[in-house]
Amino acid sequence: MRKILLSVLIVLLALLTGCSQDRIDRKQYDAMYSHLSQVWAQSLAHTDAKVAFFGDSRVIGADWNAAYPDSKVVNLGIGGDRIGNLLTRMSQIRTLSENGQLECVFLAIGGNDCMSGSYDSAVFRTGYDRLLTELEDLGMTVYVNTVAGITDEDSNVSSKTAKTVNGRMKEANTIIKELAQSHSMTVIDMAALMNNSDGKLKSSYALPDGVHFSAAGNQLWFDTLRPYVQIYD
Repeated sequence: MRKILLSVLIVLLALLTGCSQDRIDRKQYDAMYSHLSQVWAQSLAHTDAKVAFFGDSRVIGADWNAAYPDSKVVNLGIGGDRIGNLLTRMSQIRTLSENGQLECVFLAIGGNDCMSGSYDSAVFRTGYDRLLTELEDLGMTVYVNTVAGITDEDSNVSSKTAKTVNGRMKEANTIIKELAQSHSMTVIDMAALMNNSDGKLKSSYALPDGVHFSAAGNQLWFDTLRPYVQIYD
């Protein structure tokens, strides 16, 4: 029953985030999102996890439990999430830390910020820095993933959109690396591994939507993170 409730909460949050961030009244959206996040946090009180994957649809779309069957992991991904959403969902990390054995967070966020029409590099920097600070204050070991690009090759993404978004992602990744260094956190440069030299996601790592990872893309991610995850086995 608890797993069913959790699945429903994740779906509701994904629907709320993906459909409404730029369309409904901001106060109404924030209140709804905060409430659902708190309910999810409460449902995690007895979750036995040492490692959390914290981020957006790329995170939720990866089967971390199957990738690391001998590790105690939890998937905290939500489709459409931006940095501000993760700041709201820090209640989940706190619950796992205070009531369990959570030691490590793999952070993968920023793609939706870059794809938003309201993207602002200064706001991105401020929000990301705050997120790292809050994780740091909880005593978490944080592995910071850079943001892989999107592609217009054999996908639904236009060349104009790919150029604009990938330009923002290049800027955002510079910020991510700078902030991770200032917080003495390890950077896992998935963008360097998954992108072509022009900043586009390699087509073999992309689904037809040009944004999300294919099975090959997820497998590369799993293999790259494996040595870090196994530290907590």
